[in-house]
Amino acid sequence: MCIQTKDDASTKVGLGFGDVTATIGDHIAHFYRTRDQKFDVLGPYIAEGIRGGDRCLLHCSPEDGKQLCEWLTSKSVDADGAVSSQQLIMDAGEATGDAQMTLAAGIEAKTLKAGYKFVRSSGDWGWALAGGTSIREMLRWEALLDNAIEDSKIIALCQFDLTQFGANDLLEALRTHPLCIMGQILVPNPFHESSDVILEDL
Repeated sequence: MCIQTKDDASTKVGLGFGDVTATIGDHIAHFYRTRDQKFDVLGPYIAEGIRGGDRCLLHCSPEDGKQLCEWLTSKSVDADGAVSSQQLIMDAGEATGDAQMTLAAGIEAKTLKAGYKFVRSSGDWGWALAGGTSIREMLRWEALLDNAIEDSKIIALCQFDLTQFGANDLLEALRTHPLCIMGQILVPNPFHESSDVILEDL
């Protein structure tokens, strides 16, 4: 299933499950409750990138990075090789939206210079909470990213653990993502709002 989100013919990117594709410049939310639900989406998404020769980026805690590598290895994907070659970058991220944007821009520039076509980015906001980043600052980062991503060479998958966030926080997160993964289908998000409106609210 392809959700065409741009007016021009952007490059289609396989998300790794079924025949679901998105396009470079898409900003996607995925909400989950269990570890299996998380890795049913994250694992294939990164595995597809490694097998396809994409630069992959995961903002994560060391434990989450370890679990992803274990998942990839169990699927016969050379996770250690991808990490050592920097095809797969695992980074703890930054505490503020502005610093996170600077980090993303730097990784994007290095990725293109290295000959990759785009950054297959992902992040679970649990690591940000664990690092002391406020939910308000997380939402600010998502709004900043949403404002810039369409003209970037990044596709971003943002995961949210439903057991870690309150209902109001999850509704705010929905406002910053044009697309959502429901089960293993990519759908337009009817709750998405302009990043300018969200930044003004914040």
